[in-house]
Amino acid sequence: MSVRTATKAGAWYSAEGMALAEEVERFIRRAKAESRPPLVAGIVPHAGLAFSGATAAKVYAWISRNNSDIETFLIFGAVHTSLLSRPAIWVRGAWQTPMENIPVDEELASALVKAGIGDDNERPHLDDNAIELQTPFIARVFPHVKIVPVATPPLPCAVEAGAAAWEVCRRLGRKVVALGSTDLTHYGHAFGLVPAGEGKSALEWSRENDRKLIYSIVALEAEKIVPVAKRDQSACGAGAVAAAVAFARAAGCVRGELLEHTNSYEIMPDGRASHFVGYGALAFSREESGA
Repeated sequence: MSVRTATKAGAWYSAEGMALAEEVERFIRRAKAESRPPLVAGIVPHAGLAFSGATAAKVYAWISRNNSDIETFLIFGAVHTSLLSRPAIWVRGAWQTPMENIPVDEELASALVKAGIGDDNERPHLDDNAIELQTPFIARVFPHVKIVPVATPPLPCAVEAGAAAWEVCRRLGRKVVALGSTDLTHYGHAFGLVPAGEGKSALEWSRENDRKLIYSIVALEAEKIVPVAKRDQSACGAGAVAAAVAFARAAGCVRGELLEHTNSYEIMPDGRASHFVGYGALAFSREESGA
């Protein structure tokens, strides 16, 4: 069996299973999920859990409270370390976590490959954090749920992949929630983006830069997401977001809901704001809701 190693354990999150489980549970409790319609798709960040875990938990808490029949997470992830012309799907085996391994939904993954949505390709997944940072939540909160990891490049094909994936899930009768994993604006000299200097002006600029992309996400404007993110440098996982939004739209959602918008400086201030990353949690259900 092909098992993808938890390469970020011990650095981006705890490598000790019990400590990690307790941290995830704290995030979920603090998210205070309400009774709402089942989630069809969500957007979640993927930084170290100490930074983005509370934001991601907003989505996972909603699912835990309202999607009792979920069978599989279809996770569209940002591609940080590879050049891809098509989505890359992890088709078989499992993903390791410090708690327990999460099995891949091999039937669904193979069906996605057969439908031409992406390639059977493990290489882009091996050292990328975008999908791995979702596994602590899934292993702890949804221990009987499988995953299909899809590394999704920021290309127009992402929209087609998301819509087609919904049709495959519908045909198989699979109870799936699609996730798009991305962080938002990366601000600072290390990222080559400092249009507003430092301090309050930098935070305000970055927040507004994120909002332009968030508007398209909430409005389900899947085709605009990659161009807007590329123009504004506002997301590292624009392809993953576009795919998840297209999935939600194909499933009958008409609008998204912004659950939280923050950044690493607001979560963990350190001196003058000069280097930080934006995070957003967004949700899509078939019941129209406002942002």
